[in-house]
Amino acid sequence: MSTTAAFALVSLRQHLAARGVVIARLVFYATILLVFSRLWAAVGPRAGLLPAQFLWYLAITELVTLSAPFVSSYIEEDVRRGDVAARLARPVSYLGTRIAEGLGEMAARFLGLVTMGFLVAWLFAGGLPPHPLSILAAVPLAFLSACLHVVVQGAVGLSAFWLHEATPLHWVVQKLLFVFGGLLFPLDIYPDWLRTIAMWTPFSAMVYGPARLVFGFDGALFAATLLRLLGWGAAIGLFVWWLNRRALRALEVDGG
Repeated sequence: MSTTAAFALVSLRQHLAARGVVIARLVFYATILLVFSRLWAAVGPRAGLLPAQFLWYLAITELVTLSAPFVSSYIEEDVRRGDVAARLARPVSYLGTRIAEGLGEMAARFLGLVTMGFLVAWLFAGGLPPHPLSILAAVPLAFLSACLHVVVQGAVGLSAFWLHEATPLHWVVQKLLFVFGGLLFPLDIYPDWLRTIAMWTPFSAMVYGPARLVFGFDGALFAATLLRLLGWGAAIGLFVWWLNRRALRALEVDGG
């Protein structure tokens, strides 16, 4: 087992053992689905979508966003406390370790949330989507999206090496994810100009892409979403690698 995988596994076990936190997150997730299912009961028919369809859509979008921990806050805290230099002394990549730990925490969250989301959506929607296969297709894409979200959080966290505070940028990214990702409402109901902009961002692939499948399974759509996620994953991964090198140089210039 590689060192990175070992860090991820340890993080997974630690967060699975934190039962109180797990239960609180599951209750929060169920509450979100219940509240917005009632809202969509009034708005949904105007958009040509059934409330049950929206509930399954929301279950997937929230699954992606709630599964990913705020790795940026962990990196920001390391920078503030000066722990980065001590971590850099280890024979492993600092950023790689933080992302691995984030992926382990994400996997722990995902396991609980996907189970709760399925049960709540099934109960409140009165059954499965018209094409049950769509759920089986959406879940692995949602997992891949949550992994990408962790990497994005890593990039946001690295901004603390220059700004000394990553929180403002974190909230900007969250709002972009909210709007361009179609977190609460499908991009289908957006104005054409806004939908076009959203589709050119990674956020639509991360959130709208997997959730869109619950409206009807489409093999071509699944393949296109997978390719978009892999493409954006490669691009963002390369950007994070470059940003990490710049951050380490900045740390050396500032004297660690």
